[in-house]
Amino acid sequence: MTATPHEASIQARLRQAHAQLSVGRVRDASVTALELIRENEGDARPWALMASVHLRADRPDLSLVCLQRAVACAPGDAALHIRQGQCLARLGHRREALAAAAAAAALPRPVAALEDGLGTLYSHCDEPHRAMPHYQRAVALQPDSAAYRFNLATAQRMVGELAAAEDSLDRVIDAAPHDHAAYLTRADLRRQTPDRNHVAAIQARLAAADLDHAGEITLRFALAKELEDLGQYEQSFTALSRGCQLQRAASSYDVDDDIQTMAQLVARHDDAALRAGPPGHPSDEPIFVIGLPRSGTTLVESILAAHGEVQAPGELQAFPQACVDGVRELTGTQIGKREFVERTLELPPADLGQRYLDATRPQTGQRPRFVDKLPLNYLYVGLIHRALPRAHIVALERDPMDSCYAMYKTLFTGAYPFSYDLDDLARYYLAWQKLMRHWRNVLGSALLVVRYEELIADQEGVSRRLLAHCGLAWEPACLDFHRRADAVATASAAQVRQPLYATSVGRWRHYQQQLEPLARRLAAAD
Repeated sequence: MTATPHEASIQARLRQAHAQLSVGRVRDASVTALELIRENEGDARPWALMASVHLRADRPDLSLVCLQRAVACAPGDAALHIRQGQCLARLGHRREALAAAAAAAALPRPVAALEDGLGTLYSHCDEPHRAMPHYQRAVALQPDSAAYRFNLATAQRMVGELAAAEDSLDRVIDAAPHDHAAYLTRADLRRQTPDRNHVAAIQARLAAADLDHAGEITLRFALAKELEDLGQYEQSFTALSRGCQLQRAASSYDVDDDIQTMAQLVARHDDAALRAGPPGHPSDEPIFVIGLPRSGTTLVESILAAHGEVQAPGELQAFPQACVDGVRELTGTQIGKREFVERTLELPPADLGQRYLDATRPQTGQRPRFVDKLPLNYLYVGLIHRALPRAHIVALERDPMDSCYAMYKTLFTGAYPFSYDLDDLARYYLAWQKLMRHWRNVLGSALLVVRYEELIADQEGVSRRLLAHCGLAWEPACLDFHRRADAVATASAAQVRQPLYATSVGRWRHYQQQLEPLARRLAAAD
């Protein structure tokens, strides 16, 4: 059917605006979108266009408003519900995001892209089991898509189907050798052996003429991991240090900013400030597991989640987001870190606790207790105790050198930018130590500190102490944590599918010479 002149004009202007967005002409695209909205307010497409404009301007809150209007105009469009859900997930509104996913799941999705998009939305909500069938349908509809198969592999990894994930990634790399993330994800799935490894394939790809900057970074982390598994430590560190140098050079991060924020928390979130005001929320549902990444937080989460009364919804962004939302309501605007530290003390404790609990639903509430394993909650410990005084808090500590090396060798996604430079790492770690000493002084027995090395050496004894601190009766199943069927989305997803092992203790000593500047910096602070 031939489009009417009016419809043809709308389509042409939409194409023009999307083309403008693709080359960074955000203002021009915005003008076109506003004109189309004024002329066609009941048409979902201009609203969806304006949502894209706001996302390019890093305003997901405004993008969400536009997507809500778009969905109201076209409630039968699954793609719009998926986009709305992804925006909600980005803003930390997981419950509403899952509702949008459910709405999309009830609508026709005739193309692979919609199945993949819905799977991605469930993954963003830490629901890989629910994402899996959508990724599988996407692959079935378009089996030649390496991108869809890679997404399936990430879900398989999270739910513990590691052999299937490796097979999927092999097929991704065969079809798309430039998909460098697949090499790193594959390397992390298992311990590589002399008979089964991918070192030659990674090295060949590193020599490719079309290798880009980001690809080289990812491949060098993958190569370092596989070489370490093979005991080729000097070559491993050479690859790793080059990857870290490239990653750090691409960042404008300033570690002083984070150090000053932690110092301000020590100064302002003291015992007097945290005890001031009305009481917090009485719930004892949450168990917060905090610590630097790769310090054993996922291991402790898994031990707790093996208990019959505990569920583990993953690394919830709910508490930081509740603080951000509460402060935004107080100030009416976005503010800097320093002012944020001050203004969070103005949040009514019980309201903050209730806001947090509401934000965790429906991921939580099916069992009496749940684990919130967001490592960065170490910045919010005082506020957590103030808002939820009956919540249990567990902090992981690990040998400083092992801890720093474990972070240094991990390529994080959009987090922990201090981990790619040994001097940044040392300075951040020392500031974090001061912060944790402060929280121990302020919280006393409300905070249980678990030493990773002690847990490895005395699994049952430390596990019993952990459960007792959390008010849980002993269950032997907690010793078989690796058998749990829950999804794991962190960098430790493959490791926690294994029984407890001690090979990570003292691993940094393989690189004692290379890490000497880090050791010297840490020792100087003692």
